[in-house]
Amino acid sequence: MRKKPTRITNVYLINVEEPDDYYYKPEGVLFLDEQGHFTLFTADSRHNFLRAAVQKFPYKELEESVIYRNHQVQLNDVTLQYEERFDLHVDDMLPILHAIYNGSPRQFFFLEPFFLPGNSYNHFVQ
Repeated sequence: MRKKPTRITNVYLINVEEPDDYYYKPEGVLFLDEQGHFTLFTADSRHNFLRAAVQKFPYKELEESVIYRNHQVQLNDVTLQYEERFDLHVDDMLPILHAIYNGSPRQFFFLEPFFLPGNSYNHFVQ
């Protein structure tokens, strides 16, 4: 009997406002699944910072925006934008990342390495 695929419950864009700045910029994509696990996609240099922020605060607080290490961090729930086009199973993460990246490649430049074959940290492409 085949195991039922794990569903994605939320897709978030992680926006960060630098200290003494007035603009949020996207720095990560966060997937939450029905088992309570999260998967974070961001630039290598921001991974530990964003992972620590996500683990420190409840998601509802992050949706409202929190200050973490002098940075304003906010989750923007974009799940509804992708519900109609994707089944929202964990196997859909790469196509969803593609859709996010293709929507604005300049803003989501940090996603590009996840689509390139041969990267050791890329578990999608062999």
